[in-house]
Amino acid sequence: MIDLFRAFTTKEDFFYDGAFIAKIKYQRFQPKSHKETYKNEIVKSNRRLCVINCSGYIDNQIAESLTVYLMMNVTVKDSVQPEIIKDTGTLWRSFSKEEIADFSHLTGDTNSIHLTENPVVQGMFILKELCDTTKTKEIEVKYIYPVYGCTPVYIKHEGNLINGFSNGILCFQAILL
Repeated sequence: MIDLFRAFTTKEDFFYDGAFIAKIKYQRFQPKSHKETYKNEIVKSNRRLCVINCSGYIDNQIAESLTVYLMMNVTVKDSVQPEIIKDTGTLWRSFSKEEIADFSHLTGDTNSIHLTENPVVQGMFILKELCDTTKTKEIEVKYIYPVYGCTPVYIKHEGNLINGFSNGILCFQAILL
């Protein structure tokens, strides 16, 4: 999975600093192999949205796939106070600043929002941890509000839906497919 993330983030001629992941879908079709090769394809690209598919292949057969929906050229508007939710499930984890920086360097994701004093947790890091937690091979995550470093993240699992909360705010929704 990390090699797939690295192939996505280090795509030549693509600059996404300041962009953020709105949605991401991951699928694993066959067990990991050291022989995977990777291919990126821009599925859609305009001023506001870029959809990129990054796939890993073993012997010309697809092994895993990552489809990323990036919001581009987003300007920060006056912040709207999100609805605070009381029942936020059970404590899942907290992402330290060091973990976030290490993940950035490991994957090549040098987007400045992950390397500040108050870093935003990478969408791919959340995805990876959800896959590790659930042992799923197919998941889609929609990001609603940023998760910041050093803040507890709670999850509420309802069937195939996982809601992720931080500071009482719904930050992401994952669907196990």
